Amino acid sequence: MVKHPSYKATEDLTTIHEQDLRIYKDYLMTTLKLSPSTINKILSNLNIYFKYLFANKKIKEIPTLNITSLKVPTQEDFPVDVFLDLPRYLNDISLHVYPRLLILAISKGFTYQRALAEGFYQIFQKLAFSDPETSFLSEYDDFIEPYRNYWHNQNLFLSRNKGAKSPLLSTSALHRDIKKDSDKTNLDLTPKKLYTTFILLLLSEKEPNDEQLKIIEHLDTSSLLYYRRLLRESDFENI
Repeated sequence: MVKHPSYKATEDLTTIHEQDLRIYKDYLMTTLKLSPSTINKILSNLNIYFKYLFANKKIKEIPTLNITSLKVPTQEDFPVDVFLDLPRYLNDISLHVYPRLLILAISKGFTYQRALAEGFYQIFQKLAFSDPETSFLSEYDDFIEPYRNYWHNQNLFLSRNKGAKSPLLSTSALHRDIKKDSDKTNLDLTPKKLYTTFILLLLSEKEPNDEQLKIIEHLDTSSLLYYRRLLRESDFENI
């Protein structure tokens, strides 16, 4: 069983409550980054154990009773089409500019956190772009120019609210655009899901090129293990 580092071993099982299990589940998800399938197995074993204790009157409550399992994703849950048909999505003017810009940055191997960070434009401007990508960036330049002039700022994601305290686009504003585009395309275009999809596509490549290998090599060990487990469990295949 995976141990939480801040918890001490105890023989008094009556001190373990539902909230403790919720904290433990969150630890497995966010800190250890275990896959949904692995977490579900751990929770299932705990549930069996606590039910046994309850049946034998060792404890007065079953702390796992309301702890739900995680949904194990399948390939259909990932917006693979965005990256497999990238030119079409980048140049779809019915979609908001900022989500498309984020998709482009992720397609170059950058995490969404990095893409949204202040100063990222200095890295982005040095990248090589295909003709369809350049076409989109021309549209983006026309869109962003008034905001750059207003804010006197060269960052990629700038606030459209001229009364904002910061020139940088707020997370909530970006997610409003993403929500509308997700509804329109019937795809989950949230930043985390987009980046996860991109990495899974890379890992499913039978013969990745040098640029793809470079992106994979930059993943830390725990992240790489997480994505490889997710790749197996979702039966993910590159089309």
